[in-house]
Amino acid sequence: MPIFENSPESLPWPFPRILAHRGGGTVGPENTLEGYRAGLLHGYRAIETDAMLTRDRIPMIMHDEKFGRVIRNDPRSVPEVSAQELASLDAGSWLSPFWYGAAPMRLATAIRWCRRNAVWMNIEIKPARGHAEETGRIVAETTAGEFEDLIRSGGDSREGIVREVPLLSSYSRDALAAAREAAPDIPRALLVDDIPGDWREAVMELECVSIHPDYRFVTPEFIRKAHAAGLWVFVYTPNAPDLVRALFAMGVDALCTDRLDLISPGL
Repeated sequence: MPIFENSPESLPWPFPRILAHRGGGTVGPENTLEGYRAGLLHGYRAIETDAMLTRDRIPMIMHDEKFGRVIRNDPRSVPEVSAQELASLDAGSWLSPFWYGAAPMRLATAIRWCRRNAVWMNIEIKPARGHAEETGRIVAETTAGEFEDLIRSGGDSREGIVREVPLLSSYSRDALAAAREAAPDIPRALLVDDIPGDWREAVMELECVSIHPDYRFVTPEFIRKAHAAGLWVFVYTPNAPDLVRALFAMGVDALCTDRLDLISPGL
């Protein structure tokens, strides 16, 4: 649980500092095994990725609820199809014909691949409309089952984090609350667009270790306040090397990027 008001300086961010956004950024089809492999070939051993439930309540790696962007010419949505149906669809050729046939995968498959390849995960809980609590619970339970050998009591605190265990994040406070209930020892993070006025209250209630805003809204003052509140600051999605350097100089702890071809994970 984070320490608030008058806490000492934040402990150092324990995970990789630069993550591949949606697994492959712009170098591979997002949220697919092919995209993960492309990220790994660019040296990335840490990814941000999204998990959403299908009709049969299986968590799959998908960002958009409605098809049409990465799954073309299909009017349906993730909660309308089964996991088997979703895994049969093409989610790669939108990026390039080269990636035709790259398909969505189960969260469990994604976790097993990452563990075998020593790739750390920030798993965003991405609920379809009306499924926040259920998605938070099932994603957390699935993650806990796949990391049962590594999860430790108190692992959701800054001091107790196990570096190989994923970080669960979400914009949905209901989803994070359900994840905390289902798997209390997996660390959590609150995703936000701009900085909400009640961010302190929200992260305290959800017992988060970090807050993840859009990089365009962070300021040195906010970073100082977040660190004083015992939180790390993770931002999305800067895509230029100079911007990444400037954000780290400002005090940001970690970030994800799409431009794996321009930004080294060791920058």
